Amino acid sequence: MSRGRKKNSEFKKQDLIKFIVDWTCEGLPQAEIRRKFIGLGYEISYFYEVHKEAKPIIKDALQHIVENKLEETINEMEEQYKLALDDNDRRLANDIRKEINKISGLHQQRIDITTDGEKINKIDVIKIIEIKPNNDENV
Repeated sequence: MSRGRKKNSEFKKQDLIKFIVDWTCEGLPQAEIRRKFIGLGYEISYFYEVHKEAKPIIKDALQHIVENKLEETINEMEEQYKLALDDNDRRLANDIRKEINKISGLHQQRIDITTDGEKINKIDVIKIIEIKPNNDENV
């Protein structure tokens, strides 16, 4: 039996890992998760032990959630794009398409270098010159 656990535990370690993963995916802050875990009758040291094992599972679960959210967002934007085309609002349709392309990684934004709203037309070159001592000693 691991240190920090209460005696006669009603939950297996895998159950506790699942609780931590589920609570994290629900968006609970770690302090709240820790409080709930301790509320189950476990000590804080055991929470950190179990949380360490849960981290890779949490990472995979959150990555999956993010990918699903991104796909959902793109689908919704595609619907908005179609509606804009149906309404003959080409400007809005074009803006939506640009955003879809940015999210999808198909569009790279151009970087416009400006200063006070004016474009920089002249770039000064600064040369760095190595100054050597006048004596014949090796430097």
